[in-house]
Amino acid sequence: MSGRAEPSEQGTHGERCQTCGDVAVTMRVLSVDEGSQLARCAAGAGSAVDVDTGILGPVAPGELLLVHAGTALARAAGSRR
Repeated sequence: MSGRAEPSEQGTHGERCQTCGDVAVTMRVLSVDEGSQLARCAAGAGSAVDVDTGILGPVAPGELLLVHAGTALARAAGSRR
């Protein structure tokens, strides 16, 4: 092998996380557990899951979040706050 990195070694793996292979998805907040940093969220017509919102701080029902590996990373475009 040459001394230069091949594209797959440079981190150009497309839209998937290099660590776990998962993708970030946009999810809507359905409800918030006021006693914790968890929100119940769903993507489209999918089933609801608990999402850690600690990075973002307080969220409200109806907001759109970008979620990866069970953690909200950002508020998605078009989110109402």
